[in-house]
Amino acid sequence: MRMLFITDSFPPSEGGSRVYYYNLCVNYNQEKVVVLTKKINGYKEFDKNQQMKIIRKGHPLPNWKIYQLPRFLSPLLWTIYLIFKERIDVIHCGDFLPGGAIGMILKKLLRIPYVYYVHGEGNTWFQQFRFQTKFRKIVLRNAERIVAACTYAEEGVKRDLNGGYQKVFKITPGVDYKKFNPDWKDTELLRELGLEGKKVILTVGRLVERKGQDSVISAMPKILADVPDAVYLVGGRGPYEERLRSLAAELNLENHVIFLGFVPQGKLFNLYSICDVFVMINRETIQDGPEGFGMVFTEASAAGKPVVAGKSGGTEDSVLDGITGYRVDPMNVDEIASCIIKILKNEQLRKTLGRNGREWVERTFDWREKSRELEKLNKSIFESKGK
Repeated sequence: MRMLFITDSFPPSEGGSRVYYYNLCVNYNQEKVVVLTKKINGYKEFDKNQQMKIIRKGHPLPNWKIYQLPRFLSPLLWTIYLIFKERIDVIHCGDFLPGGAIGMILKKLLRIPYVYYVHGEGNTWFQQFRFQTKFRKIVLRNAERIVAACTYAEEGVKRDLNGGYQKVFKITPGVDYKKFNPDWKDTELLRELGLEGKKVILTVGRLVERKGQDSVISAMPKILADVPDAVYLVGGRGPYEERLRSLAAELNLENHVIFLGFVPQGKLFNLYSICDVFVMINRETIQDGPEGFGMVFTEASAAGKPVVAGKSGGTEDSVLDGITGYRVDPMNVDEIASCIIKILKNEQLRKTLGRNGREWVERTFDWREKSRELEKLNKSIFESKGK
């Protein structure tokens, strides 16, 4: 089946869902996938290096409020054009607007099936909007199949549907584990950052409240009391940066909390290699909802590193509690500090958790297998329609 993937969010844009969509598409039969997405900074250089067909029209929506509805007319018309030009069999909708709305309209008009994607944050984030919540349920009910990126999303959408469980499929993200070498450490980067002989705690992610960098900073005084050579590296950028820097200054942690700013994809491998433990104490917030799957955890596991996550959202799929790392109460600073201290003070524990994590991602998170699952899903639509 030839599929059209519609999304506002696609690389080189940052974010887990972008990486998820891209890897599902790039590991699919690239002659049978067309991506309709938006123009963002750096897209021309990115698209030059891709074999699959990527069509970019317009710019991403700033929000999903009702007054944005007129802006989905252009992508709707482009979708209709591509359906006929590219002989599309199924539409995959990576966003509520405009993708989900377009999929539902064209199913009614052209009888073309659509697949809708859900992530962990969708379950509760939509509840703050009356119109969007109702319309999203209509989009869910009319979708031929629903792809959930984690168990948390799967359970949430089943509650929303109040039935129709047979059309919900969980396809968790994969990881390019072959790009990670758990036996390598970038000693030059350690020297560059002045971290030789230090115990390195690392978080990489957008600087937003949901990611919980403030919880780790708040735990640092307790951590330093037991592990005085500990340093916390914070990679990423976002609207919460000023608050995080202020918190570090208030706690006199300027020498123990280092803000790295934006980390290019190619540098992630180097960063993972120098850390002793990867943490992201994710939690649910009103503005952003909960964390979805948390792809950074499986990346850190691929690098052979122990991980610590918040007990929130979809991290039950990306962290095996007590085996590849630990899930902690994201609101309990004492528990966060205690868990990180335990890992930093026990080298054998770090090695065991890291080795378990690497073996687990090799068994479970191959992107090629994830795309094969998507192919089977498309085939099931084809067969159910009797084509």
